[in-house]
Amino acid sequence: MDILVFFFLGASIASFLGLIVDRFPEKSIIFPASHCDFCGKQLAVRDLIPIFSQLINHSRCRFCHTKIPFWYGLLELYFGGIVVLYYCALLSLDQVFILFFSTTLSLYDLKRQEFPLLVWLLPSIFLLFVTPINALAIILLAFGIMAELSDLKIGSGDFFYLASLSLLLDLQTILWIIELGSLSGIIYYFFQTNKRIPFVPFLFLGYLILFIFNRA
Repeated sequence: MDILVFFFLGASIASFLGLIVDRFPEKSIIFPASHCDFCGKQLAVRDLIPIFSQLINHSRCRFCHTKIPFWYGLLELYFGGIVVLYYCALLSLDQVFILFFSTTLSLYDLKRQEFPLLVWLLPSIFLLFVTPINALAIILLAFGIMAELSDLKIGSGDFFYLASLSLLLDLQTILWIIELGSLSGIIYYFFQTNKRIPFVPFLFLGYLILFIFNRA
């Protein structure tokens, strides 16, 4: 029973974070209440139950029958699974934070080709209250600010993201993340036509590769 509670807690968080990816910053993430983006109908409680509402409604709006993006359900399963693994003591709280934080930023970067400063800033400020700041984080943050203030504005979000990770990870791990992320990004670059690459997802992929390798 406890596992189900934790699973639906994670799935509910996924629904909220998915809403941020979809709405922010053009629309409020609080008002109006949850509704269908196509027909505007306000959703009832039965339409908001993670995973089950998609199964019951066949991944469509109950009112206008517009198809709901499949990634919503996958995100709910993924985050629900992460929280269950934490409950079973298979993941640490730091790892859960990184997975939630990184997935949200990566999805946003993939969908919009931009880095959401406010979405990054709020969790990072929270980290500062529970984790001591270090020289690496300060250096990466400084690089991010310089990149943001420059005319080209190249890579500011990548530096900001790495600065947050460096509050929880050591220098060697950060260097491996950069190396693996760069390698996977270069491989992707040669196999796609759009030459503009969102780099945060590849940095996150580098973290995931390290995470899996260290647990193998």
